[in-house]
This record gives sequence, C-alpha cells and structure tokens, in this order.
Amino acid sequence: AQSISHDIFDGLLKKYVNAQGNVDYSGMKKDQQTLNKYLDLVSKHEPNLTWSQEEQLAYWINAYNAFTISLVLKHYPVASIKDIKRGISFINSVWDIKFIKIGKETYDLNNIEHGILRKKFNEPRIHFAINCASYSCPRLSNEAYTASKLDAQLSAAARGFLSDKTKNNIQ
Repeated sequence: AQSISHDIFDGLLKKYVNAQGNVDYSGMKKDQQTLNKYLDLVSKHEPNLTWSQEEQLAYWINAYNAFTISLVLKHYPVASIKDIKRGISFINSVWDIKFIKIGKETYDLNNIEHGILRKKFNEPRIHFAINCASYSCPRLSNEAYTASKLDAQLSAAARGFLSDKTKNNIQ
C-alpha cells in the first residue's frame, strides 16, 4: 500500500497555526470535521514495509501532532493539556490515555513518541518535530511533515527550537 497524503493536515496547520507555533484552537474546533477526516485517513492507513523510512517517519510525526490537537479540542477550552488528566507520565498522565486507533492497535501519545518514533527511527531531531501542546515544547510547525522535505523540515525544527531564547538560554 502506498503512503498517505498529509495535505489535509497541512491545510489545517497553515490555517490555524501561526509562525510562533501557537494554535487557534477555537478556529480549529470549527473545522473539527476536516481534522477528523485526516485522523480517519491516518487510522486506516498504518505504515508498512513498502513505505520509505521518510514516509513512515513523517506519518508518525504528523499522527502524534494531529492526535495531540484532537485531544485538546475534545476538552476545549482547557487551560493546559495537563488539566485533561493529571498524573505521573508513563503511568497515568494525559500522554497515557489510549485513544489513538491505528489499524488494529490502540495507542497513547507516549506509545507513539517512545515506542515508535524514538525506538524505531534513529533520528534525534524527532524531539523538535513533535509538539505536546505545551509552551515548553518545541513549536508546532505550520506545515505537515512530508517525506520529500523531511530532512529540511527536521533541521529547521531543530534550529528553531535551539535558537529560541524563550526555551534556551545559553550563557
């Protein structure tokens, strides 16, 4: 099976995420059906071995970011993603809610980040590409990750985070 297009998600990001990575959740909420269409596409097309490494990596980064947005929208308005479910990370926090159906599996955000992205792909720039819906996280890109632009996108995300003086103060 051929990889999926991330055009739907790309359109949403361009429309509702500003250059600083801030999401217009109230606007996105009004476009929830479009996001759901993308999430349905992701859910029904799990990567397989015929996909290139770049296609698989772009898929999982976009899946993480899109499902994070959908989780916030489900509870919107919410002051912090942590208010959705407080707890101890990797045990019972918001990132441990199993709500992501992909193929026959049900995942949580931690499964995708640590069990797939970090475990399967030898790519340290992943940290700068996934966004946990918190100000302390790397900014959310206002474009979807794609296989053809992945290296440049990951490099830009890393440079953007490392040069952000609100997140890093190197003296």
